[in-house]
Amino acid sequence: MRALIALAAITAIAGCVAAVPIDRPSGYTAPSELDSCRVDLPRDWKDELARNSAEVGSHEKVTVVGANEKADVRLVKTTRNRTTELVLRDSGKRQQVMAVQDDAQLVGVEFDGRWVTFSTTPSPSDRTTTTYAWDSRNDGAPVRIGDSGAVLHNGKAAWSDGKGVHVYDLAKKKDRIVGQGKEPVFLGDAVMWLQEGKFRAETALPDQLKNARPSGSAASDGRTVVWAQGEELHGWREDWTEPRELAGIKSASRTEGIVFPRVSGDFVSWQSGSSYVTDIRSGATVHTTDDSYWLEVHGGALTQQGGNIAAAAPLSSLSALPKC
Repeated sequence: MRALIALAAITAIAGCVAAVPIDRPSGYTAPSELDSCRVDLPRDWKDELARNSAEVGSHEKVTVVGANEKADVRLVKTTRNRTTELVLRDSGKRQQVMAVQDDAQLVGVEFDGRWVTFSTTPSPSDRTTTTYAWDSRNDGAPVRIGDSGAVLHNGKAAWSDGKGVHVYDLAKKKDRIVGQGKEPVFLGDAVMWLQEGKFRAETALPDQLKNARPSGSAASDGRTVVWAQGEELHGWREDWTEPRELAGIKSASRTEGIVFPRVSGDFVSWQSGSSYVTDIRSGATVHTTDDSYWLEVHGGALTQQGGNIAAAAPLSSLSALPKC
């Protein structure tokens, strides 16, 4: 797993391409690397995930990779019989977004409640990326928008490549380059990115972020931005007077560091050999080595994968994590 994550990180650094997590082997577990407040998985989290779960057959792999704000519309990726399919599901309909065959991969899925962006690669060993956008309102064919994994917010996609940081208006089909760097994120409708270990912005950078020194991945839900800084996970939102340390790990020299953060509301999921979920309010973090509890936040959902289970519980139904 560490080799796979390292490969994704190298791909991102070498070509200024948005890092895309690679599917982990089934049944993978890892000891905790947490060096900050850790709490057990709450009972109501387990109950909500159980109520919103589906069993997965041994011949298939099913993961929830996107959700709207209420978590009642979900993007589900299913692999069976050498076909991988991305489908949008709600209570009334099922819309196929794309299907790929054999070793081709569907990765980097983002959903803003209307638009979907995602990338395809030919195989796990060939990370050549093609990125598409799909409008769930029109139910037409996906449209290619670039060659790097994108982030998405309110109908705009952003990515970085050798030309610079792109912001693409999906409705207008208009692309513009706003600067040089990598790891773009949206804060409100403005875009920020990383360049030479600092945040840069298309407009004025918030004063509270001028002294931040991101050393790795960054992410945002439009309100809160989070980033890896050495062995710590940091975050900031507009009503805070300064950034806060949210979580920390043991010496990063023994791990892949903090990678692939995802933030939604008051929860941040991230990886360091295995999965973690941090509550911004209390600074507490959940970690479990149980292979059926690989957890990530996607939109309004906490998703679970591993073993023979796929689940997505609304974040609004989960209790806050207690302080240590």
